[in-house]
Amino acid sequence: MRRLTTRAAIVACVALMQPAGAQTPPPDGGFSLPLQCSPGEDCWIINYVDVAPGPAARDFTCGPRTYDGHQGTDFAIRDLATMRAGVAVIAIAGGTVLRRRDGVSDTGPEGAGAGRDCGNGVVIDHGGGWTSQYCHLRQGSVAVRPGQPVARGARVGLVGLSGRTEFPHAHLTLRRSGTVVDPFTGQAIDAGCGKPGGALWRAEAAMRYDAGGLYAAGFAPGKVSAQQISKDAGTPSALPPSTPALVLWGAAFGVRKGDVLHLVITAPGGGAVIDHRARMPRDRARHITFAGARRPAAGWQAGLYRGVVRHLRGGRLLKARVVTVTLR
Repeated sequence: MRRLTTRAAIVACVALMQPAGAQTPPPDGGFSLPLQCSPGEDCWIINYVDVAPGPAARDFTCGPRTYDGHQGTDFAIRDLATMRAGVAVIAIAGGTVLRRRDGVSDTGPEGAGAGRDCGNGVVIDHGGGWTSQYCHLRQGSVAVRPGQPVARGARVGLVGLSGRTEFPHAHLTLRRSGTVVDPFTGQAIDAGCGKPGGALWRAEAAMRYDAGGLYAAGFAPGKVSAQQISKDAGTPSALPPSTPALVLWGAAFGVRKGDVLHLVITAPGGGAVIDHRARMPRDRARHITFAGARRPAAGWQAGLYRGVVRHLRGGRLLKARVVTVTLR
């Protein structure tokens, strides 16, 4: 997610519930995951809170999984097809709805408009000075109204593409007495990185820091583009033997300079069709790599082809995905 709003604008939209500086514990044992999904399987944190004061950008581990001025945690889903199918955004704890906005189109930055970086959103008061803000909800999906009490896990909307964002995700900002807090440390946004702290998540949220990995992989009959994958990251189960090329692609998040994406296609008889390594030239929040081979003169051998995509960092495996396609 790109920069949402100025800090002054964000603070102005939240009712302060108690004096600044109060260290009230999170309600009812901590906060839950804000999406109905399984972290690391069908949703991923793309950006963490930027806790570095000044122009530098660092997440709470002192890593680069953020950008300058980012005041929340971004939970991404696979593609626009998944967004259209519907992924629920839910209340991270019980409380009362303070504000809501709907009606902003799901067209990303071009439809945001002045003062609408958050797009369609909801703010919930959890008591004790705690509030949560949910941004980029799908147009027409906001399911709550100001003054309405909500239970933990109640649906507030669906993941969308509204406001200043370039991919479907939900942005969560957590505040204590009006100050942005990192839910992974419980510390204020300007505390700096590498400081001791305690996560505010409930144990069942299964939230942990993710240094990067793969969120999708697949086969295609020709070269692919980031735009194609962002629309639909599905992979075919079968392709005709006349397919002009057999291409394997991998979509990674949290890419760092020097990372390697290793792509291997194995033919039905066990031989390698391709064995390709791509070294990343710079840090990127998301990156797509593909490699493949043209149809042989004698045609493709019928049968099951296996593709393996590995995300390596310093020679260590971060994540691997295996996909198959049948040529028949």
